[in-house]
Amino acid sequence: MKTKIAIASDDLGFEYKEEIKKYLINEKNADVVYDPVKVKTDGINTYAKLADEMSILIQKDVCRLGIYICGTGIGFTCQANKHWGIRAVAVTNPYSAKRARLSNNAQIIGLGCRVNSLEYTKMILDAWYDQPFDFTTARENSKKNLLEAERNDNALLVKPAHIAWNMGFRANE
Repeated sequence: MKTKIAIASDDLGFEYKEEIKKYLINEKNADVVYDPVKVKTDGINTYAKLADEMSILIQKDVCRLGIYICGTGIGFTCQANKHWGIRAVAVTNPYSAKRARLSNNAQIIGLGCRVNSLEYTKMILDAWYDQPFDFTTARENSKKNLLEAERNDNALLVKPAHIAWNMGFRANE
């Protein structure tokens, strides 16, 4: 089964996004279900809007993963993290990307075209994409932290009615 994934960029990250999209489809057998930036100018001043759209798609279980590429990946992930159940991280190296997924079950990764070369960015993507969180083998501390993160989201954020899955806080039920 193909992994459904969302991808977006600002105008700075557009060329990287196009290459990463091809890489996901051709090398990772992914199904890109969201790619709103069709031309470079579509990405100008849109990171907040795109972060909101991608987060809602993940909440609705249209896909469970997302990638955003801009100068650093930071602004987008800050905006995405305002959404109930979303764990988004900007990463600059493969080890942090791997741990983002294995320790935090992060659904969104922010990548910076001004930070790393395209080939190194693919290595970062591989580290995050290729090793999904597995509740049967995950550290107990990671699972406890996910449950605490859910309690925190419930205390601080409004859970939207459109949430269609457990957002990766718990094993699939």
